[in-house]
Amino acid sequence: MGKIAAITVASALASGLVLFAGPASASGEESAFQICASCHTTNPSDAPKFGPHLSGVLGRQCGSVAGYEYSKGYAAACSSSNITWTEEEIHAYLDNPTKYLKSKGGGRSKMSFMLKDEAQRKAVIEFLKRI
Repeated sequence: MGKIAAITVASALASGLVLFAGPASASGEESAFQICASCHTTNPSDAPKFGPHLSGVLGRQCGSVAGYEYSKGYAAACSSSNITWTEEEIHAYLDNPTKYLKSKGGGRSKMSFMLKDEAQRKAVIEFLKRI
């Protein structure tokens, strides 16, 4: 396993613990988003983490965050399929990012984490609607 992949897996595992042990005052959506927060910010003026900021992602064109270097597979899917991030598209992407990108004419995603639990995917999307 490459160094970046190992770091990504470690971050996902660590943030998964946060997901289940989140603060009692956080909403279900905010708690679900904690797993995303290890790689993404919600503020467009923040420097990108491993992934681009997610502020305003709903309705945004795929691959359009200025200054973020997307994977070749992600960029290929965006250009060949003209993806706009809707609830349905994000739901499918979160389930299996690389499988989703390949179905859209692309390849591997930098995002190796898969959010397999449908309720958690829905909770993350509800959070994304508010930011």
